[in-house]
Amino acid sequence: MQTVSFHVNPDISAQAIVDLRIAVGWDDLPQDYPAALKGYWGYICGFDEAGTLVAWCAILSDGIRHAVLLDVIVHPAWQRQGVGSTMIAQALAHIRSHDITIVHVDFLPEYAAFYERCGFQVGLGSIMEL
Repeated sequence: MQTVSFHVNPDISAQAIVDLRIAVGWDDLPQDYPAALKGYWGYICGFDEAGTLVAWCAILSDGIRHAVLLDVIVHPAWQRQGVGSTMIAQALAHIRSHDITIVHVDFLPEYAAFYERCGFQVGLGSIMEL
């Protein structure tokens, strides 16, 4: 059985993130990287045994009280195998290690049960793309 290894803030190519975004059917947004990588407070990467990026989660934070998870992505070949929940746990551990106590995440309604299983209290929120 193959495994995924998780790392906090590893060196990662912009193209690896673009490729993962394409794999899940998202806009690739190549113009956003590598500049976005420099702006993140942190990120979690999951790599398969061949070293391919198969999971990604960016973190924004004020460094004091709040953090936000962005672009939680798991390659379709690795979905429903615990990779996403493990990645969220890794992100929360990293955030907690900096004494940050409030974590926000936006998601589509069909992912509410996943985030509840990860320990989030699902409430009302909204997002607007400008």
